[in-house]
Amino acid sequence: MAESLTVLPSDLAPSERGTFQGHAGLRLAFARWEHPEPKGRVVISHGYGEHGERYRHTAKWLHALGWSVSSMDHAGFGRSEGIRGDATGIRPFADDLALFLRQERLHDADRLGAHPRLLNGVPVLAPPVCPQIVLGHSFGALVALLTCLWHSDTLDGLVLSSPAVGLRTRTVLMQWLSKVLFRLAPHLSIDLPGNKNLVCSDPVLVQRYWADPYCHRRVTASFPAAIEEGRAELLAYGSELDRPILLLQAGTDTVVDPDGAEELWSAIKPGLLERHRLEGFYHEVFHDIHRAEAQAFVGPWLEALDRTWKAVNAPKEATPESSLPAIAV
Repeated sequence: MAESLTVLPSDLAPSERGTFQGHAGLRLAFARWEHPEPKGRVVISHGYGEHGERYRHTAKWLHALGWSVSSMDHAGFGRSEGIRGDATGIRPFADDLALFLRQERLHDADRLGAHPRLLNGVPVLAPPVCPQIVLGHSFGALVALLTCLWHSDTLDGLVLSSPAVGLRTRTVLMQWLSKVLFRLAPHLSIDLPGNKNLVCSDPVLVQRYWADPYCHRRVTASFPAAIEEGRAELLAYGSELDRPILLLQAGTDTVVDPDGAEELWSAIKPGLLERHRLEGFYHEVFHDIHRAEAQAFVGPWLEALDRTWKAVNAPKEATPESSLPAIAV
């Protein structure tokens, strides 16, 4: 196993922060780590109780590999608006991520001067100028999968860390309490008890989590119901996923059952799924004390996807019918 990382990880401050309006009218926060000559863009979709900038050390690592990085805080998390840990179904999370991915596509197109054009007299957006990958963890990985299912044009591949598709069974008491709250107060935010040391194996990052004002353990009864809704959707239609997927599963996971979604993984088209089980890893793969071992799988996978994307999407010699000023999101 790779050498343990027990010191404060070196991270990278965002080059830009901003907000955009989600589908429910909420202001959602995002950050960017721009590379001067990027191979493409990796968009981070964080897990429950955290936010995008908790992955600043991950952003630095990806930046060093030559990628621009973006992250958004899902509604009800981090710097974004919304009731903490709440949901009105799973679809709004996926729609918001798709909106953000389209924003980042336009941002990269504008950076390279690829403006909208006329096609048979109809204005259309320019084709993507670089590959866009979503790196999703747990709840954020579930959202990323659904975004790929419903909005596949917004991304070119997925890196999934402990996706929340097959959760560990909750105690009978927790199941009963969840049903009661869902009926009586579905959007009441309560504090969810838990031992962070069983989820994240790096004690330094555990300490940073508890000291981070943008992390929380709040949840409503509607949130687990939304996760179950997303799980059911994926199990029913997962065979329609059509983008390359790198799946990293933690062998010592107290949140997600790494064997709890075989129906989904076996349904994915041959050649699209690369799967690795990381024995000894806790749930938070990219915050694990041995995370360099997980990163060692991601780097070559990104390189291969980048080569394939550029071979397929190499510019073709053609004279555009016309050009138009930039179209706003």
